[in-house]
Amino acid sequence: MENKSQQELTFRALGALENYAWQIDTTSPKHFTVTAELSGNSTVAEWSSALKKVQSRHPLVNARVDTGDDGRLHFFQDKNINIPLRVARLNKVISVEDEIRREFSAPFGEGDVALLKAALLYSEHRCVIIITAHHAIADGRSLTYFIHDLLETLSGKELPELALLPPIEELCSPGAGPVGDIAMPAFTASPVPYAERSLPRLKIHRQRLSRELSNRIREKSKQHNTTVHGALAAAFALALYHSPSWPNRPVRVTTPIDARKYNDLDYGLSFQALFPTYGYEATSHERFWDLSRQVTEDLHAYRAKPGMTALVEMLESLMNAHGLDNMIKFDREICAPDILISNLGVLPFAQNFGKLTLESLWGPNVLIGTEGEQTVGVATINNAIHLIHTSYQPAADFLANAEEILYKATA
Repeated sequence: MENKSQQELTFRALGALENYAWQIDTTSPKHFTVTAELSGNSTVAEWSSALKKVQSRHPLVNARVDTGDDGRLHFFQDKNINIPLRVARLNKVISVEDEIRREFSAPFGEGDVALLKAALLYSEHRCVIIITAHHAIADGRSLTYFIHDLLETLSGKELPELALLPPIEELCSPGAGPVGDIAMPAFTASPVPYAERSLPRLKIHRQRLSRELSNRIREKSKQHNTTVHGALAAAFALALYHSPSWPNRPVRVTTPIDARKYNDLDYGLSFQALFPTYGYEATSHERFWDLSRQVTEDLHAYRAKPGMTALVEMLESLMNAHGLDNMIKFDREICAPDILISNLGVLPFAQNFGKLTLESLWGPNVLIGTEGEQTVGVATINNAIHLIHTSYQPAADFLANAEEILYKATA
């Protein structure tokens, strides 16, 4: 579809990663969800008003994707976009997980103008806000900060508009700086099929680790010269490898890497993460800390910008506008995770926002979409690690088994 209006403001062309997220979405949807639970008094009208104010702060919430005069996909400003807000009475909700499933199971379609939607599970004294975004305009960390903006606005703060960020390929361009030496991501032996998607097959489970266990994981990780992410990845890999139906092969673990840290950027909505996959022989629980250190070592190069630049250089051609087949190849042969761990890290958020208290935060729920994939969204808030598991083919008791492994490893 060509853009016909000459009066519209063109934000910019989509970068390669954004182009991938946009075009692959019709084959394997890449939208994702972040959820926050709050206590305290509020009204639906206050939530609706705050949502409109925060929308004006983030340029890409007010954008649609269309073809420009040069034949490339562009973000165009659309002043008529309204974020859909579904409201449900919290006392009528069977479970928060069911509501997250409902939101996550409904991808964005061609008729959807807004590329972000919200669901509010409401009562006078407690609320749950579920935000779902198209991956072309956001990533997990920026959507989490969008929720933070929403809570600050509800508390009465006036937040300024944010500038539109450039695409990740410009920020980490091989022509603009040194290219690092990264561990080669693990490709699959053969293409992994896409999973069948249906609401009855979709399972979402949550697990909040105790503050005591969360602190032990942090302390033991330091003692063993690794990271919390490495420890979590080791626990998930061991839990999956020792599940009853696991074949005798390495576990493929994908980790999204945030590129904003290299340039001290704000968290305005945009897609600023790449996600390498590495394989691990998770054969023995006795090797827990060795496995954790291996994960940390594989990701070490991405602590500095040259590492991300090397990954951009490797993947850009597959994600850019060179046909859907290459994008499918990226999903099924280069990414194809057994486990995707989207770790938001320790979120530096206050707990109190005026009349509201942030009790927990869950996400992201997201899937590459290949068979057997187990995604775990990780967020550390209020000194506790929050885990949320998403899968169309869930490993039984996946989070519970991983938690038991973590208890034993940190005892």
